[in-house]
Amino acid sequence: MSTEADKADRDASLFPEFLEGKELRLSLSSTDTSSSIAPTALSCTIVKAFRPFTMSAVLLVSIVQPSARLHDGLLLPSTAIVKLYDRRCVSNTRDDFDDGKSWSLDKEREYRRYLDDVATVSVTQGNFDNPTYLWDNVLSDGEFEAYIQHQSQKMFNAERTTYERLRDLQGKIIPELYGLVEYEITIPNARGDESVVTHTVSGLLLEYISSLSLRQLVATWKARDPRLPNEVLVTLCEDAVRVVDRISDFDVLNEDVRVDNLLIREPFIDNASYLQDEKVALVENPVVLIDLGHCRLRREDESEGEWVQAKWSQDETGAVGFVVLGLIREFIGEGVWTYERSLRYYRPLEE
Repeated sequence: MSTEADKADRDASLFPEFLEGKELRLSLSSTDTSSSIAPTALSCTIVKAFRPFTMSAVLLVSIVQPSARLHDGLLLPSTAIVKLYDRRCVSNTRDDFDDGKSWSLDKEREYRRYLDDVATVSVTQGNFDNPTYLWDNVLSDGEFEAYIQHQSQKMFNAERTTYERLRDLQGKIIPELYGLVEYEITIPNARGDESVVTHTVSGLLLEYISSLSLRQLVATWKARDPRLPNEVLVTLCEDAVRVVDRISDFDVLNEDVRVDNLLIREPFIDNASYLQDEKVALVENPVVLIDLGHCRLRREDESEGEWVQAKWSQDETGAVGFVVLGLIREFIGEGVWTYERSLRYYRPLEE
């Protein structure tokens, strides 16, 4: 079975365009999809690729033109995160449904043939929105790639619309979304006839947050130097639960809440305050939630009862609280923190 390091090496070999030091040429457009302002060219240098890729290619970049301005007139930062929903980089679906086989040129050729067959109506495209489609059907390599492409675009749309809904929280408990990007990839001999195929990948330009994950924080807590009181960790864990709960105020359902998707800013200690009164004080908004591609907004036709049931079944805060509680017991010990399930969406059965 491949290790994380093996998968990271595989991605580096498969996608040399995403290697550190490579230049990335993007088209940047406003987050306002109704804007009439034309997209602008943006050049970046890849500083770090967060491998292995899972649902998208996530890249820390240095912006070549830091004086470039966003559509609202603000200057772009010198570093940012580029998140590209590139079908080729999706690995978790491949692991679960294709024996972990990576994207390949052969698969790309099958994909192109499948698209041609759909275009000529010799093949009917299935309902890729069906949540059990992969379980209910036997897919060719071409159809499987088409399914992944559909899901990648769907996740991009979901993350974009979620950021728009959570605009008031950007730069606070979720990263700031600077703009939408497109990246054009070229695949030589993708049809087996020496021709070059180009494909546009959608993505996001996001705030970079120097941080470690909540999981990493708990796992390394006892090794921190200097040591900090456990009360600080407790405050951070409770803040993480509050962050997830705060998202719910905007009628958002997050179907992928994980402790790995909660970042702790580094440093999370307010050094100025600490030096002044010798008390440990945290920076403002020390916990940040990322990866919103599996979120959905409450539907217009979704009743209060249906929404409450969906939220109760998902138990987003519990996905943090119960997991963190287990990690604390594993790495630190018993009695450090307690967690009980939130009753925010509990509704007793009618007598």
